Amino acid sequence: MDDLYQEIILDHAQNPRNFGTLDHPTITIKEANASCGDMIEMQLFVENDVVKDVKWRGVGCAISTASSSAISDMMIGKTLNEVKSIQKSDVLNVLGIKEILPTREKCLLLPLRALQQLEK
Repeated sequence: MDDLYQEIILDHAQNPRNFGTLDHPTITIKEANASCGDMIEMQLFVENDVVKDVKWRGVGCAISTASSSAISDMMIGKTLNEVKSIQKSDVLNVLGIKEILPTREKCLLLPLRALQQLEK
């Protein structure tokens, strides 16, 4: 694991962006990874089909926490279609990861699986 990977992942894991709850979310989605116990709840405030604010909370490893943090940052200002179109490669890129072990991929993809619940 290179230093950049460690630094970006640890920064998001130790200082997660948009962590918490919204007072009046318009959409709430939840997802869990049964194999390891990671869970996420994402709350969105959507106005005119644009994500104006997002908060999330959950429990998980450094990879799922970092992924949730990074994805929440990516969502703000995007339409629901754009949010639902976020791909694994986008998350890998923003976290500075070229590839991830198959055993950790479920952790990385937890918030993306939650986003698949959004209606286009």
